[in-house]
Amino acid sequence: MSFFDLNTNFENRSLSEFNSSNAEQLSCKAIPSFDFSPHLETLALFLAQAWKDDHPHASADLEDDVNQCILAVTTELAIAARAVGGPVGLEILTGGGSAAARAVCKRVLSDRN
Repeated sequence: MSFFDLNTNFENRSLSEFNSSNAEQLSCKAIPSFDFSPHLETLALFLAQAWKDDHPHASADLEDDVNQCILAVTTELAIAARAVGGPVGLEILTGGGSAAARAVCKRVLSDRN
């Protein structure tokens, strides 16, 4: 016998009835979205500036310097994502961190803050 028996009664309703009524209610509600991009770019900007301070001769003209900055910033954001967890951590780890790093590294290395 399964622990999750579909014939289990909850307030005189079976579990299958309970789930279908909840699904109908949830489908009617709009789930608001939140754009993390500006906030992640703010964090990435701080990290990119710190990387630039450690590499004062780095230049936006050198692709290797830009790539090294992106790698360093993305790595630090991934470490933070693991510590934070939740939706923010998921956003960072599923591409938001690297997108933010790419957006700010070239700008920081070309001194256009």
